[in-house]
Amino acid sequence: MKVEDLTIASCETEPFFTMLGSTVDDGIILLGLRRPTIHVGCGDLDISALIRCARVRKEHSRPLLEVTVVWEEEPGADFVQEVESLREFVGEVIYHIGEAPTVSWTDEDYGVW
Repeated sequence: MKVEDLTIASCETEPFFTMLGSTVDDGIILLGLRRPTIHVGCGDLDISALIRCARVRKEHSRPLLEVTVVWEEEPGADFVQEVESLREFVGEVIYHIGEAPTVSWTDEDYGVW
């Protein structure tokens, strides 16, 4: 299965970006990933881990073409500037204000959780 788009919503982002930027047997995990979308609360994005991920993927010829960051609230200017630093490693950086998708899991034995 080839994953090109990945949405990360309302969670700790550092473990995702650490994994997506790591190499295994000199290869990148999720080779086809091109367009991650990250839904975060204001200030919850681990931008340094995202930048490391994007840099490693570019160095291994698997660059991210488009990174979209969606904040629930208007972020500070310093935070937007940090996100802008991604442009060195990705094709396009998009950011805006919006809501994270609502996700619920259902299980016959446990109901909705």
